[in-house]
Amino acid sequence: MRGLARSAHAAEVVRAAGGTPVEASLTDVAVLAAVVARGDGVVHTAADPGPQRAAIDEAAVTAMLASMEGGVFVTTSGAPRARSSRVPVVESDVAPLGGPLDWLAHAEERVLAARSVRGVVVRPPIVYGDGGGPVARMVQGASTGAAYVIDGGENRWSTVHVRDLADAYVLLAESEARGVFHAAELEPEPMVGIWTAIAEAVSVPVRHRSLSEANEANGPLAAFLAMDGCGPRRDPAAGAWLASRQRRGRRRHSWRTGQRQRTASSAPA
Repeated sequence: MRGLARSAHAAEVVRAAGGTPVEASLTDVAVLAAVVARGDGVVHTAADPGPQRAAIDEAAVTAMLASMEGGVFVTTSGAPRARSSRVPVVESDVAPLGGPLDWLAHAEERVLAARSVRGVVVRPPIVYGDGGGPVARMVQGASTGAAYVIDGGENRWSTVHVRDLADAYVLLAESEARGVFHAAELEPEPMVGIWTAIAEAVSVPVRHRSLSEANEANGPLAAFLAMDGCGPRRDPAAGAWLASRQRRGRRRHSWRTGQRQRTASSAPA
């Protein structure tokens, strides 16, 4: 197993997992292409945090796909690619084009249309656990003073523990599955419940603000946290993920019960 390592710390993480680090960045497309050409498959979870994220992803994925002859390519999209809804939607129920996340649609199609590989798209919702992911950043932000609920917080999001998500990637890579999969726990949660659990975990008050106030304070992140992202209801073709749920039931939980310990454990050390 080889893992892209964009820092010395990342290289140590790859080694600790028994892999060989490839010390490069997503813009080193020749390096990426050469490495994946020698492998059986790719699980692509890396992203550039800057404004060129979409262009960097396109160049990296295009180069890797062009160097592969057979195998599987699992790429990561996001729950916002699905239609915004307060009830779960199936993988084929997608958001209309015409917004800032259009690039996700093109990124998904790039992999699904590739003839040289078995293409798989994973759409994670809000990821939590092991000190990372969006929930950890929400905990970190709230710890400075308050947990801010946007527009009442009745919008609903699906969640997934990072280790369950890792199980899903492995299952999909090792199976014969192809297509799009919503990697999410069964029941979506109102954001007000998530923010309340975070507030209790770090002993801060819950406060409310409008979307316009949140936009001023948090920029584009506010709109993301104010939308609905429910994705655990699956098309029949996504049967492999149902098997994954049976395999990983040990970490199923509810944000409404026992969440202080779980949310606190998501806070970065």
